[in-house]
Amino acid sequence: MARVKPTELFDHFNPQMRAALDEALTKAVPNAEIDKRMLYLEFRLALNRKVKQWENVPNSAVDAD
Repeated sequence: MARVKPTELFDHFNPQMRAALDEALTKAVPNAEIDKRMLYLEFRLALNRKVKQWENVPNSAVDAD
């Protein structure tokens, strides 16, 4: 098993994660008036509460240099 720091991964993929969440919202609720910035911030806070500082992941999920 490999270990990763989820919050560092979230920070690294921040632009892609935010864009994906925006796209999903637009498709799921196209006419809703949602503050996407606030939703993303709340989403990140919730993720940070749900994960440990270090999480074990299968070796197949990582490729070390």
